[in-house]
Amino acid sequence: MLSSLGDSLSTRPNQSSLPTQQARTPMNLTRISRILFGRSARLFALLAGLACAFASPLAHAADAGSVTGSVSNTATGNLLEGARITVPALGLNALTDNSGRFVLAGVPAGTHEVLVSYIGLDSVRAQVTVSPGQRAVRDFDLTTGVYKLEAFKVSGEREGGAAAITAQRNAPNHTNVVSMDSFGNLPNMSAGEVLMRLPGVAGSPTDEGLAYNFNIRGMGAGLNTVTIDGGLVTSLGSSRAFEMQSISGALFDQLELVKGHRPDKNADSLGGTVNLKSRSTLSMKEKRRMTYSFSSRIAPSFTDQIPLREKHSAHPLLSFGYQEVFDVFGGTRNLGVNVNIFYSENAVGFHQTDRDYQNTTTQPAYVWSYQTFDNINNRTQASLNIKTDYRLSANTKMSVNATANDNNEQFRRRYITRAYSTQTQNTVPSDTTSVVPGFTDKITTIRPVATSVIDVQNRGPNNYAVRMRRLDLAAEQDFGPLQIDYAAYYARTNLNNGNGQGGELTHRLVGAGWTLDTTKSLLHPSFIQNGGPDFTNPANYRPTGQLLNSDGQNDQRVREARFNVQYKLPTAIPLALKTGAQWRETLAQTESRSRRWNYLGTTSLPSDPTTIMYDEVKTGRKIPQWTTSMFISERTPKDPALWSEDLYYALQQRYTGTRSVTETVKAAYLMAQGKFGREGILGRTSFLGGVRMERTEDDSFGWVRSRVGSTTAQQVANPLAAVTSDYANTRRVIQGDYTKYFPSIHLTHDITPNLKARLAWSSSFGRAGFGELFPNETINETNQSLTINNPSLLPQDAKNWDASLDYYFEPVGNFSVGFFKKTIKDYIVRNINIGTVASGQDNGYNGDYVNFTQYTSANAGTAYVQGWEFSYQQQFTFLPGLLKGLSGSLNYTMLDTHGNFGSTTYLSSGQVTGFIPKAANAMLSWRYKRFGTRVLYNWTGDYIVEYSAATVGRNRWRQAMDTVNLGLSYQVSPKLGLTFDVSNLFNEPQVVYRGVRSQPSTINYNFITINVGVNGRF
Repeated sequence: MLSSLGDSLSTRPNQSSLPTQQARTPMNLTRISRILFGRSARLFALLAGLACAFASPLAHAADAGSVTGSVSNTATGNLLEGARITVPALGLNALTDNSGRFVLAGVPAGTHEVLVSYIGLDSVRAQVTVSPGQRAVRDFDLTTGVYKLEAFKVSGEREGGAAAITAQRNAPNHTNVVSMDSFGNLPNMSAGEVLMRLPGVAGSPTDEGLAYNFNIRGMGAGLNTVTIDGGLVTSLGSSRAFEMQSISGALFDQLELVKGHRPDKNADSLGGTVNLKSRSTLSMKEKRRMTYSFSSRIAPSFTDQIPLREKHSAHPLLSFGYQEVFDVFGGTRNLGVNVNIFYSENAVGFHQTDRDYQNTTTQPAYVWSYQTFDNINNRTQASLNIKTDYRLSANTKMSVNATANDNNEQFRRRYITRAYSTQTQNTVPSDTTSVVPGFTDKITTIRPVATSVIDVQNRGPNNYAVRMRRLDLAAEQDFGPLQIDYAAYYARTNLNNGNGQGGELTHRLVGAGWTLDTTKSLLHPSFIQNGGPDFTNPANYRPTGQLLNSDGQNDQRVREARFNVQYKLPTAIPLALKTGAQWRETLAQTESRSRRWNYLGTTSLPSDPTTIMYDEVKTGRKIPQWTTSMFISERTPKDPALWSEDLYYALQQRYTGTRSVTETVKAAYLMAQGKFGREGILGRTSFLGGVRMERTEDDSFGWVRSRVGSTTAQQVANPLAAVTSDYANTRRVIQGDYTKYFPSIHLTHDITPNLKARLAWSSSFGRAGFGELFPNETINETNQSLTINNPSLLPQDAKNWDASLDYYFEPVGNFSVGFFKKTIKDYIVRNINIGTVASGQDNGYNGDYVNFTQYTSANAGTAYVQGWEFSYQQQFTFLPGLLKGLSGSLNYTMLDTHGNFGSTTYLSSGQVTGFIPKAANAMLSWRYKRFGTRVLYNWTGDYIVEYSAATVGRNRWRQAMDTVNLGLSYQVSPKLGLTFDVSNLFNEPQVVYRGVRSQPSTINYNFITINVGVNGRF
């Protein structure tokens, strides 16, 4: 077990003169490359031998030339990426790059027939004459009879789908690609709303109904990564999970979901990597293009809405895009500028009820806790993206991409009312308990006794301000057989979260009895008084606990650089070798400035009669509400005479809330890509394989409590002295590192020109969360034990098998069926004994804890995840009459898991919390002349969210959920289109049940919203 702790684990106070328990082994990129190249020598010797065995006279002989040019779509004016250019007689082929350009090298002198093809467009054949040693230039314009030039919207949607299918087909590894506009006008145009509709992806919305985090092939969001053009996106605070709703899809052209990891890409995604691909203006054929979209997101008054949302029912959403190509420094169309501006107010209002039941699976079961709350929030998002592409020469292209993205929540308020018994779920009702015997599956009665409590809490207005800044620099150089690319990225995300100018405060009523009756309504049950103090009278409530103002600062910064070189060998059989290196540093740090106050008064505080709850509208129950900002402003109580601050708590936060970790990753790889032959079966079989090595080093610091803490009396009498005694000399600095290798091989075979088979074996991993790497010490004096964090925790490691069969057909369609299996090892296991603490001042704890047993987290356990993915999409332009405007897509994912997951118990799908075994999506759209409509459907099956084998009645399941969105559009002209979209058409709730389906634990209604807008292109 000890061997699983990684290469090193060190813990020490902040004294540079003290040695660590085990010194880190230094390892730089040079050493990494030397080890990697040494271990890969046999693989590449074999590849080189094959190359020599099949080599023919060099293709780059003196009499050979090349064919260059571009491929465009006549209807849309776009240059096409991924178009295939072939000289059939010679077996030569090339693909256009992201600016629509191609270079077909090694073409013998003479006249040759060139074939150009692209999904959704008619293929073109042309005769091209190549002079000895010269470059022949030929551009190709593709079209199809389906296009109507005046209906640019139809052409654009068709091309977007074709471009995505083309990129997916050309990828050497298993990748799903989707155009950002494939699903029409999504509620908030976020990247998450696109990702959730791909095969292999599943997730449930947040309580506010937002598309935040998703499982990819059963792996949680923290085990997958999100990148922009290959560079890591910073997440929030100490989390590795990027919130997908926080960035607009309007800034990007495509979304790629990479499921088969390659040696030249990061391996730190256990399920898959989401790559957001930006637009290249150089792929635009016209000189200038401007697009706009403006809409209003409305909570319609003729549907159910909470009163807080009805007061502010309409909010704007707009985006603007500008693209232009310039002639600079004597060049022609060599500078492209792309500007995207986005602003939205994503206002949400929801009502939720929570119930907790007796711990039993038999019926009936009483309800011992009943809670309702209303939530109102307006999340504003403002984004600016500027990208410039400059073609320095025919061989060199450079790009600069800058993004500023702000997400702010300054008005989120949550009003919570909870009626409960402190005797909870295991109480056996009797004549003396708060739960009255004789309950049914519909009715529970609580006596007016001291264990019967009603709490009314308000949180807010909360503050959640996210500021993301990003700068990407990249360059590509193409010297025929030699291709070089390099890039540098800088990204930073700052999150300030807490209660803003408000806070959290609970008002309590003790001794009120009540009866809950769901006979007439499950969502809005009858809740009536059963003796005791009047729960509708605010004078009967008293503040309880503390007035809390949370104030946290969470920052992440990523600096990254990479360099890649690829060389295409001059062999008869296509073969290319590629190598490169990467360096990345991630800083995650947190700081807390939270404060809290105790109530000194003896009477009730004034309530807020203007705040009306949805529950009151539906049932007439009038429980008073308080808004915390009535009592606090500028993070200070308005009436200081009523409150006494806990100064020790405020000072303590400066220590315990301040933590930082720096993670440095150095990587190098070797890779080969090519075909097994030039003609026949071997000529239709391609491979990509190699190995990647990554060295990870973690350094973190933070404060822990001293061995003997101050007493409550000392903290009250002299808080500064108490907190200094507890924390001033206990700053810990810990370090850890590990090195991992990630081999992979990807095979593709064109069974027919339209039927492609894929088979791959790859390795990937998911890193431990940053919270696992911060210093932390838990002391048990009785057992003489010390539990600490382990910065050398290895990542969870996966060995992956992928197999798929893809069929591509016209017009613009494909069907895919795939199977995958993951073997995952090195789950995080806690409380592993790693020996005793040594004596001496340099023992890592200033001489404390001698002979204490040390416990930490380590890696152990195995689990398996496997599943099937089915997807189908097609445009039905071949159908007659009105039906030719139809297009549709469908995907279905079915997963299964089992293993010990690092524990002593063997678990399967229905016992692994958060594992979503089934999900599906469907889309059907229809366009006739200027009119269009679209229906989107998303379904997520049942899955467990809380599990215990010992208390089955306490297990919680999220009920299957299906949502439908409807969109209508009318194209007045290319410059003006009208849209009308309805989200959650049937007002589908989120439901979580406990034990059995008849016991809903949570019912959440996000309600219906409507977007009405205009858009166009100039």
